[in-house]
Amino acid sequence: MLLLLAACDNAGSPCEADSDGIVGGSYTFDLQVDDDAFAPIILKAENLASVTLTVTNTGTKPHGFAVDCMPTPNDNGCPESSCFPDASTIGALLPDASTTTTFVTPNPEGIYTFRSPVAGDTQTGQFVVQ
Repeated sequence: MLLLLAACDNAGSPCEADSDGIVGGSYTFDLQVDDDAFAPIILKAENLASVTLTVTNTGTKPHGFAVDCMPTPNDNGCPESSCFPDASTIGALLPDASTTTTFVTPNPEGIYTFRSPVAGDTQTGQFVVQ
């Protein structure tokens, strides 16, 4: 609890808490998705970091990439959820296709679930914003 309060004080606003004191940077990820899973299943980046993500469909059916919003329950007037920007979403890619997108990670640190947004897909992973 004290660590969280100290982070809030350092950021100037409890909505901008940063527990490790590191913000930003540039990250590049190559992510594969097949009919069963993503590889790798965990991606890690700092908050407010520039991310270049290439997703390649190595499966036999269309698959994509989307990051779910994360609830940020609080009682201090901050938003109740945190979401990745629309630019992070990649629609259905045909088998053997790939695409690249660039986006900035959200400020609230946490573990965000990513998944394939294609109907019937169950592949998931975690995007850790630290």
